[in-house]
Amino acid sequence: MSKPTRFSQAALIGWARDLGPDRLASESLEAVLAPVLSRLKLPQGVLANMTGINYRYLYPADSPTHYGGWVAAKKLLAEWPDLTEKIEIHFSTSVGRDFLEPSVSSTVSSLLGLGPTVKNLDLGSACLGFIEALELAARLIEGDSLGYALVTAGENSRPLLENTLSRLLEPDITAKEFFRHFASLTLGSGGAAALVGPAKFHPLAPKIKAVVSLADVQSNDLCQGDFSSMTTDAPKLLTAGVKLAAETFQLGRDSFGWIADQFDAIICHQVSRANTDKLRETLALPNERLLRTYPDFGNMGPLAVPFAFDLAWEKNLLKPGDRALLMGIGSGLATAMMELAIPKA
Repeated sequence: MSKPTRFSQAALIGWARDLGPDRLASESLEAVLAPVLSRLKLPQGVLANMTGINYRYLYPADSPTHYGGWVAAKKLLAEWPDLTEKIEIHFSTSVGRDFLEPSVSSTVSSLLGLGPTVKNLDLGSACLGFIEALELAARLIEGDSLGYALVTAGENSRPLLENTLSRLLEPDITAKEFFRHFASLTLGSGGAAALVGPAKFHPLAPKIKAVVSLADVQSNDLCQGDFSSMTTDAPKLLTAGVKLAAETFQLGRDSFGWIADQFDAIICHQVSRANTDKLRETLALPNERLLRTYPDFGNMGPLAVPFAFDLAWEKNLLKPGDRALLMGIGSGLATAMMELAIPKA
């Protein structure tokens, strides 16, 4: 299932995004954390300077985790009303969830009014879930086992952020413990949705051309979290994640002849400036073709890639005839990279 695969039948038919309404600056977070920053002798601006993240967006405290995914999907289906009844499977790829059961996908499908024949599945792979769902949908379409799939993701990082702030303000917090929780301060909120379907019925839609993926399950303990806290060994996570990404891209080079500068747009999941810069340097990615979203939106988890793709499309950074590379790294560790080709009109 995970071997390098070419596709010819699946296309990304449509996509949409949503963004939490509350814009929170790193400076505002540092103002809250001023007592502990002073006690630990950490410089002013440490959050923005270390991560490159200036802002992140949040939903209201009472918003369910799935809210952004539902809103994005509602926007998407409003653009494709004739396809709504043709959806056969809905993958929810959110990391956060308010309940262990029922599935997030069943809740969102209910809100969308999807029918009883739609199969509802939660597909979890940390920050990699959305790309994994696109791949699985493409495989099913390639095997003539599926017509259309809906993929959604919604994240509300406010509960984790507020719990982290409370923890970091405790008088016994050490510098080591502070930085183990540091990554929680980078998370942003939003939603994304995409429709995957048969390319033969949508000749101008971006075609899913190829995918490669690898795993490093021995590194599964480098980032672990829930709504109460998230702890990260950032240096080891960066090293292991970039190493796995380099091996995955090499697999794409060996299997499909991928060369970084042949892609017109690089759409990747972004954790921070250091991670993005190290990934770009190691894979020799063209800097001018990599849309950086972390400064204004933070780390958006599984919706980071579809959010960035929609943003790139909106900014006309993609045009007919272009090739795009979607790539992500998720805790576990796991990586996936997917080639999209935009047909010429």
